[in-house]
Amino acid sequence: MKALTKDVMKIYCAFVRALIVFNKAYNKNAGNIISLIINKIMTIKKKIVWHTEQRKVSELVPYSKNPRTLSDKQRGDLEASITKFGLAEIPAVNTDNVIVSGHQRLKILLALGKGNEIIDVRIPNRKLSKKEFEEYLLRSNRNRGSWEYELLKEFDIDFLLDIGFDDTDLSNIWDDVLEIEDDDFDIDKGVDEIHETDIQEGDFFQLGERHKLLCGDSTDLSVIQKLVGKNKMDMIYGDSPYNISLSYDKGLGGKGQYGGNIKDNLSDSDFKDFLKKVISNTLSVAKKDVHVFYWADSRYVGTLQDIYKELYIDYKRTCLWIKNGINLTPQVSFNKCYEPCIYGTIGSPYIADFPKNLNEILNKGVGTGNATIDDIVDLFDIWLAKRLPGSEYEHPTQKPVSLSEKPLKRCTKIGDCVLDPFGGSGSTMLACEQMKRKSFLVEKEPIFCQLIINRYEKETGIKAKKIK
Repeated sequence: MKALTKDVMKIYCAFVRALIVFNKAYNKNAGNIISLIINKIMTIKKKIVWHTEQRKVSELVPYSKNPRTLSDKQRGDLEASITKFGLAEIPAVNTDNVIVSGHQRLKILLALGKGNEIIDVRIPNRKLSKKEFEEYLLRSNRNRGSWEYELLKEFDIDFLLDIGFDDTDLSNIWDDVLEIEDDDFDIDKGVDEIHETDIQEGDFFQLGERHKLLCGDSTDLSVIQKLVGKNKMDMIYGDSPYNISLSYDKGLGGKGQYGGNIKDNLSDSDFKDFLKKVISNTLSVAKKDVHVFYWADSRYVGTLQDIYKELYIDYKRTCLWIKNGINLTPQVSFNKCYEPCIYGTIGSPYIADFPKNLNEILNKGVGTGNATIDDIVDLFDIWLAKRLPGSEYEHPTQKPVSLSEKPLKRCTKIGDCVLDPFGGSGSTMLACEQMKRKSFLVEKEPIFCQLIINRYEKETGIKAKKIK
C-alpha cells in the first residue's frame, strides 16, 4: 500500500468505508468487492519521476533494438568530448539497467576502457512499460546521430508519425517495403449479402484511424467539405462513371443486378459539366500543391484535358493501365487493352526521391517478357496490374487495388491525404490502408457504401464506425 499516492489512498478509503456501511446495512459480504477494488487500484500506474543513481558502466545493458547509429565523424566527436569533459550528459536506464538513452556514450566508455568506472545514471521510480520505453527511446534520440533503418522499420509507422518523425523521411525508408496486394473479396457473396442496406444518403463513416466514407453526391460542394473537414488533400484520385451507357443495376460479366440506379448515359456536354463540377469541388479542399488523377474512357481523354486547362490544372501526361485480360470485340478492327488515366498537377507537389521515370512498371502482376511491350514501356507511361475477370468485379468501373501503388508511391508520402470522389468498391481506400495514407471517399450509391464497408472490414478486421 506504500506505493499508493495520497489521492488514490483517499479514494480507496472512501470505497472501503462505503462498502462497510453497505455490508452492515444489508448484511452482505463485501469482501470480494473490496478485493476487486484493491486489485484495480494497485494497477494504477504512478507518474514517472526520474532520479539519479550510480551504476558500474559494465552493468548497463544495451537495448537490442536500438535503431540509432553514429557516423565515424560523430563517433570521433563524441569520444573527444567525453575524453575532454567527462560524461556531462548521463545515460537514462530502466529499472533493470537496460539503456533507454545513452547507447553511444556507453560504447565510447567501454572503448576507452572505463567499464569498471561508476557513473551517474537517470532511473525512473517505476519500470517503464515496453511502449513507454520505446517511445522515450525514439523521442530522446530523434535529433541525434543517424538511424539504423532496418531496425527502425520494426516500429509501427503510425507510432513513429505520432511522436514526430518526418513523413518524407519515413516514406523514403518504407516505400521500398510497402506494397499493395490485391484482396480476394467474394463479389457474388458480397452482393447477395448487401442487396439491401440501411445506409442512406448523408451517412458518414470512420474506417480505422485513417479513412472516412460519406454517402453523398460529389457534385455537392457541401458533401466534399463535410467529408474532409479541416484536412487538405495531397492527391485527387477520381474514377467516375465512364458515360458509356452502362446501367449500374445490370452488373458485369453476367453477374446480375448490382442494386445501384445510376444511368451512365449523359450527353457529352452534360458529362463534361458533371466532371468539371466534381473536379472543381475536389480542388477547393486540396492543398495549393496537389496531384490530380482521373480515369476515363478513351473517348473522353480530350474532355478531361479541356477541363484541366479550364481549371488551371497543368496537364502532365496520360497514363495507361495495360490489362492482362482482353475482351475481344469482333465488330471492331482493333481491340482495346488499356484504360487511360489523365494526370496533372497544380503548383509543385511532392514527388518521391526515388526514380521519377514514370515508364517504370507498376506491379509484379504482369511481366513484360515481350519485346513489343518492352518497347512500349520505354515510350509511354505504362501501369501494369492484373485485370480480374468481369465476374469478379464489385463495381462497374472497379480497378485492382494494386493499380494505385505507383501513383501513391510517386506522388504522396506516408500520412498524406487522398480524396476519391467516386468511392465505388473501395479500391482506393484499401490501397491507402496498405500504403499508410489517409483516404476520403464519397460514394453516392448506398449499396456501394455498404460494399466498401464490408470489404474494408473483411480485409482489416476493423469495424466501421458511423459518425453522428
